[in-house]
Amino acid sequence: MTTVFKALSSAMLALAAMASPAVAGQKMLMLLSAPAAEAQAFNLVLANQVQASGHGIHMLLCGEAGDMALKTAPEAATKTVTPQGMTVRTLLEGLLNKGGTVQVCAIYLPNRKLQADALMEGVSAARPQDIATMMVDPAIKVIGQ
Repeated sequence: MTTVFKALSSAMLALAAMASPAVAGQKMLMLLSAPAAEAQAFNLVLANQVQASGHGIHMLLCGEAGDMALKTAPEAATKTVTPQGMTVRTLLEGLLNKGGTVQVCAIYLPNRKLQADALMEGVSAARPQDIATMMVDPAIKVIGQ
């Protein structure tokens, strides 16, 4: 039941963010820490849609959500989760390939005793001061899950 609640709360947050007015070309900071592949995929589908509508996406992955950005992604990130046959990993790769920025939170790698080379190409570790600056910038919309 908790997984269903988390997926629903993720969906409600994402839809609320999409429903509020956004300035064309506005940059969005999406914070994703949902552990369930279904919730991760839903947020990535929305991120790709927002990006396709002309907005810049900066996604910060924390906790288990960061696992999808490892060179060797866990099985949950590579199993089909959408009706279109997409996986969490292919959705993440699509976001990166279309110019999105993806980072893991600053404490992700140290807590797993990993180095930056464990991350897939195009993903880096965030600096807290950079994310904090984005969070308080009124020109950047912050969406969290």
